[in-house]
Amino acid sequence: MNKIISCCIALVLLLAGPASAQWTFEYQMESDIDFEGAHCPTGYIGYACGTGGSIYKTIDSGLTWFAQSTPVTDSFFDIFFIDATHGWAVGDNGVICYTADGTTWTQHAQSKVLATADYNVVHFSSATVGWLGNDDNVLYTTIDGGTTWTAAVTFADDVNGIAFANALTGYVALDGAGIQYTSDGGTTWNPASVNLGPFPYSRTDLEWIMAINDTAAVVTGWGSFVGAQPTIIATTLDGGATWTSNTDYHWATNGYGWCTAVFADEEVVLSGGSGGSAAFQLHSTDQGWTWTYEAPFTGEDINAMCVFPGTDRIVAVGNEGMLATSGDRGVTWSYKFEPGFGFGGFYALENYGSSILAGGDNAAYGYLEDGGSVRWSVAGANNMAPDIYDIQIVPAANAIDGYVSYVCGAYGSVYKSLDNGILWTELNHTFTTTDAMRGMHWFDADNGIIVGERASDDIIWVTSDGGATFTEIWYNILSQQFNAVSFARDNQLVGVVVGDNIGCYYTADGGVNWTASVMTGFPDAAADIEDVCMTTALVGYLVGDAGMFGKTTDGGVNWTYVSALATVKLSDVYFDHPGLGWIAGDDGAVYRSSDGGTTWADINAAVELGARDADCVIFNGTSGKLWIGGDYFDLLSNGSAAVTSADPISIPFVLKQNYPNPFNPSTTIKFSIGQKSFVALNVYDVTGRIVAKVVNKEMDAGDHTVSFQASGLASGVYFYRLDTGDEVQTKKMILLR
Repeated sequence: MNKIISCCIALVLLLAGPASAQWTFEYQMESDIDFEGAHCPTGYIGYACGTGGSIYKTIDSGLTWFAQSTPVTDSFFDIFFIDATHGWAVGDNGVICYTADGTTWTQHAQSKVLATADYNVVHFSSATVGWLGNDDNVLYTTIDGGTTWTAAVTFADDVNGIAFANALTGYVALDGAGIQYTSDGGTTWNPASVNLGPFPYSRTDLEWIMAINDTAAVVTGWGSFVGAQPTIIATTLDGGATWTSNTDYHWATNGYGWCTAVFADEEVVLSGGSGGSAAFQLHSTDQGWTWTYEAPFTGEDINAMCVFPGTDRIVAVGNEGMLATSGDRGVTWSYKFEPGFGFGGFYALENYGSSILAGGDNAAYGYLEDGGSVRWSVAGANNMAPDIYDIQIVPAANAIDGYVSYVCGAYGSVYKSLDNGILWTELNHTFTTTDAMRGMHWFDADNGIIVGERASDDIIWVTSDGGATFTEIWYNILSQQFNAVSFARDNQLVGVVVGDNIGCYYTADGGVNWTASVMTGFPDAAADIEDVCMTTALVGYLVGDAGMFGKTTDGGVNWTYVSALATVKLSDVYFDHPGLGWIAGDDGAVYRSSDGGTTWADINAAVELGARDADCVIFNGTSGKLWIGGDYFDLLSNGSAAVTSADPISIPFVLKQNYPNPFNPSTTIKFSIGQKSFVALNVYDVTGRIVAKVVNKEMDAGDHTVSFQASGLASGVYFYRLDTGDEVQTKKMILLR
């Protein structure tokens, strides 16, 4: 895989200390946690709780989330904060935990003592008065801010929801269609009159209740009768005395109404699900009387929602680790965990400044900004094909931000985007359904090479018009599908393609002609090579089955089996520059080398991934993070995986020859700088006059790629000059109209 636009900082990996503690799940489609409750005490602080004593916190309105340590492994079913720092979490077996600083959680002295039945809900009506409800039908209260709790009243069924509109007006939702209300702060509770319409329910459960203002509130749940289990929604406008269901509105999707959330202008969002099926989302702007339907945005139940006060942002949590935030009241969503959109994983990573692009199964295409914001598309978006195997970005003058994105994958799919992945165009429809495009290399925005398979046989295609047409230049019936291709950074004529049955071929003329490599010492002729990386015109590395690791020192003509780094398959090898590299493989295997592949150290991502596979790896020099993508759409980063050493590997100051040359009308210029500098890259005519300023800004240390468009210039010889103030290099190029 070709990874570009990474400012490759001269760093090596930290050798001391346990690396596993430094890995962070930046994106994880599925999690082992079922989130059950959420609460946002301020416009930027929020909490979510769930199974196994899990509590997550955000301090940036849901853009990023991090796990907190708790003293229990019991599941939490609800969480509530009095202010930004004082909060409570309750759940399984009567567990009660609290925090006074928003960070440190302590198990309460009455935890599992006051009661052993599950607590379903916790709510505070003031800084000192709070309420707990459990499966033993008991409502508990505190009047001293939670120091002591006592039983207040026992109802006829489980207490599922508690809400207070103010210090005096409050509501309790029970199983069995029961609603109790108070108008004196909980001193007395009265049964409400509840009309759920004409349906012949044999069972009803009210799960969640929420105050909209001082007199209006909404309750939701589900009911059961022969052949249906519709959502129950009822509204009160008189402080809880009477509740009425709009009988014209009962969802035939059989979804359980699990939760609601209310914005400052009283718009209500209601959601739920049914036994792990796709959740639904409803909106009301008339205090819950009429509702509009929004398409599901997750494939699992949504168990709780909460608005960040004073904003249009909302958080939704649910089963299989579903944790999402929306900044536009639920129209679009960003995810910390996002289950339910297909089983699979990430196969390709690409750098884009400090951000990461990731592609994988089911046309999964993610754009993760440094800092955690995710833009995400899934199967069916823009008619993209089921699986993405490779991603590459190259300079393009006609693109919105100056770069074009390419993805390739299953069923002969190749797509391009000129707006960083928002819209995609399919490039070619002539491939057969048995074609799979597994790897690619783009020399510039127009000239590219793609390798893959046709019914398990190896095949190579080329294009010179940006993918408008592809030409088949290689097809062998050898059951030796090609899996990856790589060209040397310092010489785009030298490349290697690898595949099954230790298939390996090299080119010295930019891919026009290919010759079989000599493979020495490889123990299994039937083993598959999964990836290859040419770091220079002479040196390259390959990885594959059973921990296979091989090296070439003559441009791919000969390959030597070095060792088996592991017993599992190694899927990806990536070198940031000739000395610094990483390898990813099955069962969380991730290795590093800081000496050009001579020795390798285990980074130990298996602590987080377990038996899940690490399918791809890349280092992002701009953010200083190492990234791995793997099964279940896991995406992890390690911010301390690269730390400046006492003897860092230097990056030379190099201005490379433009490609193509001669050119018309565009060409690509690559260069490297050893330290952060103000860079001027100018083009001159033969008289020494500046005809174009290509770069004029501060840039980070590392490798850089830019595109030069010769619009308005006549045919002839031109010079391009790279100047950082400390060093200068100049090269010649030819424009032929």
